[in-house]
Amino acid sequence: MFVAVEHEILDPELFQKKAGEKLRNPPSGMHMMTAMFDRHEAVCQCIWQAESLEAVLDFIDTEFAECALNSYFEVDPDIAIG
Repeated sequence: MFVAVEHEILDPELFQKKAGEKLRNPPSGMHMMTAMFDRHEAVCQCIWQAESLEAVLDFIDTEFAECALNSYFEVDPDIAIG
């Protein structure tokens, strides 16, 4: 399944540091497909391939809760565009 995550970044420096450390080796069964930042580094949207939304939520909230507010949804591949 695919899971979209939107990060409202509260601490850009800490978010970038954690992203550089933690996203290189995500948990087994998870793969980040893409990450898109706005030009001010206030928002980031990511697409993950994973076994479940809960797996992504558990990983992201554990690693990024102190530097971003995160929201999640399951992507419906039958109606997604692109």
